Amino acid sequence: MTIGTSNVSFSSIASEIGKSQTNLSLRDAAQDTLILNPGNSRQTFTLTDSLTLNTEDTTVADNMNLAGSTNFEVSEFKSYNKAGIVFSSSPNDGSITSQNETLNVTNGTTAITGFCQVPVNMAGEIYGKRVGNDLVWYVSEGDYLSTGGHGKESSGFSSDTECARLAGVGSSTNVSVSYSILRQTTGFFDAALSAFSSGSTNSSLASTNTKIGYDFRLSGIGECIQNAHNIITCIQMDYTVTVPNYDARKFRFFVGFKGRYQTTASNCC
Repeated sequence: MTIGTSNVSFSSIASEIGKSQTNLSLRDAAQDTLILNPGNSRQTFTLTDSLTLNTEDTTVADNMNLAGSTNFEVSEFKSYNKAGIVFSSSPNDGSITSQNETLNVTNGTTAITGFCQVPVNMAGEIYGKRVGNDLVWYVSEGDYLSTGGHGKESSGFSSDTECARLAGVGSSTNVSVSYSILRQTTGFFDAALSAFSSGSTNSSLASTNTKIGYDFRLSGIGECIQNAHNIITCIQMDYTVTVPNYDARKFRFFVGFKGRYQTTASNCC
């Protein structure tokens, strides 16, 4: 909830940044706060992306860089909203045509066909790793043979492609990732979603070789689908990034698997 512009209280600051109100130090509160607002270029660490940024911190001139402050005034916190970062849009709308998620895998509205059975093979991956002193996130086709094209939102790709970057975090930053399934089509399909670690799901950035993320694979078969049917699986990925001496922050991405399938046999069911 956004802090007000007047009569800013210590309790409202503590509530917004997630601190205990007991023995709250204004200096510590300011220095621990990792501001993220790419739209207004007011940030402690530079965040860049090639995605739709749906949610970001709200800041004003007074809190342009709390961590770099020397005065530590209560007024620096006015209008601050620690909203977090949400990239792209949730694909949980049941639409097979929308491609708004960070990573989408789809064969469009043209059905993939089989005789009595039709295979479902879709895969894709989002991972982060250290490049120099930056944390860089990538979208990838993954390590599994997949039908359907891969897109970073509505832009197709065929090799690992950068989608976001948090600059200046260094090698001691800890990164963890979790996921939740928002939607999964059932019905004619005996298909299941599997999630495999890209290398790690919780690691420091000490090594530039460590990939932190998930490689998702949706595989199985559809049977007796005489009228073309859609399969839609929607996933939310949440990264928690903990830079030393700063409070942890979350970064959210979405993944969508969308396919259309049909069997052509008329008498096998």
